[in-house]
Amino acid sequence: MKPALRVSSWLATAGLGTALFLGACTDRGGSPTTDPPPIDGPPGEPVMLQALECRVTVASRQMQCATATPPSGPSYLIVGNQNVYVTVTNTNVNHDPGTGQFTTDVTVRNLIPQPLGTTDSTAALAPDPAGVRVFFSTPPAVTAGSGTVTVVADGQAFFTEANQDYYQYNTVLEQFEVSAPKTWRFDVSPGVEAFFFAVLIAAAVPWPDGYVLITGNFNVRSGAERQLTARAYNAVGELDPVQPAFTWMAVDSTRAEVDGTGLVHGQRAGTTDIVATEVGGAGRHGKKPVIVAPIRRTWTAAAGTTDWHTGANWLPDSIVPVPTDTAVIPAAPAGGALFPTLVADAEIGGVEVDVAPALINIGAFNLSASGDVHTASGGMITGTVGTLRLTGIARTVGGTFPRVLVTGTYSLDANVTLNHRLRIQGGRLRSTSFRVRVNNP
Repeated sequence: MKPALRVSSWLATAGLGTALFLGACTDRGGSPTTDPPPIDGPPGEPVMLQALECRVTVASRQMQCATATPPSGPSYLIVGNQNVYVTVTNTNVNHDPGTGQFTTDVTVRNLIPQPLGTTDSTAALAPDPAGVRVFFSTPPAVTAGSGTVTVVADGQAFFTEANQDYYQYNTVLEQFEVSAPKTWRFDVSPGVEAFFFAVLIAAAVPWPDGYVLITGNFNVRSGAERQLTARAYNAVGELDPVQPAFTWMAVDSTRAEVDGTGLVHGQRAGTTDIVATEVGGAGRHGKKPVIVAPIRRTWTAAAGTTDWHTGANWLPDSIVPVPTDTAVIPAAPAGGALFPTLVADAEIGGVEVDVAPALINIGAFNLSASGDVHTASGGMITGTVGTLRLTGIARTVGGTFPRVLVTGTYSLDANVTLNHRLRIQGGRLRSTSFRVRVNNP
């Protein structure tokens, strides 16, 4: 089985119950980030190596380890640095001369900014069946005395060569998480005084080729702009010394658009992912959700029509108000005394109609509002057989309206005048110091 991440790491310890530490060795020349960024990026092929080489003195129950030359090869990238990527800790070192059993409890702690033991890039982190495996790249070899040492392992598999013993931790280790301890056992012949072995860590990771981190302000209003920045990192969270160029994309360009520099322009209220992909290389990419906040869109009649549904009639971005926006109708629109008329049903957030002569003519259609709805002195919402539907929760209403259907919960914060009937269906309309007047019930 080919591991999704091969990490060879050097152990350095002495004495009973001491810790096994990852050795310091790298051919990268860079240093990892002290506060690793969150992970965003594509899945890919495994690439990583670090090593642990240990010498055991049986009688004194000591395990002493030192840095040695890590293995190399064409299928992986060699990295290192003690206690930066993985920390392996052992406790409860014991030797029973009668049975020849040498045991110690070992834990693995993940320090890199992506999980070990999974290829899942979602929050679910579905575990890889192989878990996190610590395998013997060099089997135990007797260095003092005579006899044999055998690993009582969980199994054998092909990692860097055939039939290598391993211990398997059936877990997913997120950054800084420590595994439950597992007892390692060696069967040692009576004449063995010391022995040596080397192990590596094999685990699946979601982004073995590295990832792209996007930073910036991820909240933008419709019509406004936010600058985002992309940076490429390798699989263990080191910033690439030479940054690649990136291409940018908005998954839903109706919500937001992004140019080639990462400048985001808010369009419609909602959320969309912004994706940055490196040009060339391994094709690393990252994504972040951008939230486009609701906006106040103002009627201008600039298109020279009364059509509510014509984008050019609205400022600031020539987009028709969407269900989370507030539509503002001024008394003197920029395009002259032309006021909006519905030619189809429409949904809106809030509605504000200025003083007379400002108005909205819904005609025979329905205008559904989920926010606050107000008309000022002389301004109104009018229609023939159409209905203003109040669907919001804990919202306010006041002014002059045609037929009204209340399905949400509204409170009067001004007097309400209805030129047609009022119907409350599963909703509530509360009034304290204000009144409702119906001219044509």
